[in-house]
Amino acid sequence: MASPRALLAAVAICAGLVPGAGAAEKSAAAALAQCKAPAAGTFVVLGSGQQRGEPTALLMQERWFADGRIEGVRYLREGRRFTEDRYSGQVKADANCWALVERQGSAGAMADAVALDGLGRPRTSLVVAPSEVLSLRYVAQAPGACRPEQLDGLVTSQQQGQSWLAGSWQPNAVVQREWWQAGAVQGLAVSSYAGRQDRATYSGSLKLAVSCLGSMTQRDSAGASYNYKVVLLANGGGYVYLQTDPDNLTLGLLQHQR
Repeated sequence: MASPRALLAAVAICAGLVPGAGAAEKSAAAALAQCKAPAAGTFVVLGSGQQRGEPTALLMQERWFADGRIEGVRYLREGRRFTEDRYSGQVKADANCWALVERQGSAGAMADAVALDGLGRPRTSLVVAPSEVLSLRYVAQAPGACRPEQLDGLVTSQQQGQSWLAGSWQPNAVVQREWWQAGAVQGLAVSSYAGRQDRATYSGSLKLAVSCLGSMTQRDSAGASYNYKVVLLANGGGYVYLQTDPDNLTLGLLQHQR
């Protein structure tokens, strides 16, 4: 299996070897290589995929420092297992506006090949590991402390995940419309679990730290409870959650409607 550095090198070579020698091809190749060094900042990182045949999902908040160091908090689902850890690592610039991010924490090591935008900010990445099929999305986190009141008002969402039913993982999809007030939520969810359609009202509450990390518990009209780890977007744009209940694996991006 190729190393993370070798895979990034292959990406760089492919970006330079554009068939034909015309001006348009050269211009495109030059544009792909134009960007600033990896930018310092705080980012919310989320993604889902497969690991060793099981569904996996990841939610992190990490800070990139100007000297290449990174520090963060990771929430990880691997099948029915949930883990949480703090990690550190580094980001290394590579050719043609790619970077390699390497992390190490108690939940294990992880590396991903990251596509940067023209300002050097991370946008998307692929986890580099032979046992994983997992892509990630980076969302810039605004500076400043978070408060539950930043969610006040209408929030909507659409997400897909997996549920453990009758001894195997089955697909689920959920659409939500909810109203927030001072950390309390009420809403209506329309869902499909392995093709079984349902509608349910729910209510819940959010416990949030100023770091924008928190936890949320909800209970629906049928009496079922749901538990999540949450990262609030500090600009008030919404929140991201990762479900921690063993039999349901859902990663959701919920958007604040202004």
